[in-house]
Amino acid sequence: MSGKVVRPSAALLEVFKSWQGGAIRVQRNEKLKTRLDVILDRPEKNNCLSGEMMKQFGEHTELFSDDQNAIIVVSGVGKSFCSGADLGLIKDISDQKLGVQMFEYMSSILSLLHSSPAISIAKIHGHALGGATEICSSTDIRIAHSGSKIAFFQSKMGIVPSWGGAEYMEGIMGRGRALAAMGRANVMSAEEAKDQGYVDYVYKSEDEAENFINQVASAGLKVTRAQKAMLNAVKIGKTEQKQVLEAVWNGETHRNALQKQLEAVVKK
Repeated sequence: MSGKVVRPSAALLEVFKSWQGGAIRVQRNEKLKTRLDVILDRPEKNNCLSGEMMKQFGEHTELFSDDQNAIIVVSGVGKSFCSGADLGLIKDISDQKLGVQMFEYMSSILSLLHSSPAISIAKIHGHALGGATEICSSTDIRIAHSGSKIAFFQSKMGIVPSWGGAEYMEGIMGRGRALAAMGRANVMSAEEAKDQGYVDYVYKSEDEAENFINQVASAGLKVTRAQKAMLNAVKIGKTEQKQVLEAVWNGETHRNALQKQLEAVVKK
């Protein structure tokens, strides 16, 4: 994974320090060791990001490129995924220079999440509003609970996506739908967001969500990472695609899967 986090200025760090509360925990999943969990933990505020949480987000980015990650799952604690950033914090960085510095800092974090060799998944429930949608947009896959509410509220605040999330919107939804969602700033249900191409899968229970996530990683570390590598290689050329194929062809997973299929055919 290329790139690094843009170091926040002293002035921006000073604002971050004045807005404490919550945490962003990045940890290895206990049940699936190839899964890295990024957990937004400020449930009393619907996981809206404080300055301290933004600072912690940047401190954890090296873990996104860990060789043991097949998938990275971003989720929130409590009733909601995330309700954006703390409004008091946004007020304190309303100065144009600070706003641009926040953009440079947060967009560099989300770029590293997006470019991770692991498949990234936003596991949405409750509300995903404003800046939260930018976090979701930077992931490869977005799954949402059937009761979720999703909205790109930035235009209602008189701004544009300010954490770099706009970079991914056109590729996810198409230009027209992305601009409509950004301009209208309407609250969408999970099904509406799926119809618009933003959400990839709607789940009704925690077990259903976890089953979907486990299925994405079911081929194991190397082969799961290779799926994302192949899609990335398609954008570059045939040589790169062949390199990805060579890395898994006739590998242990391939040989075992082929043997199982052959045995199944014989039994028929």
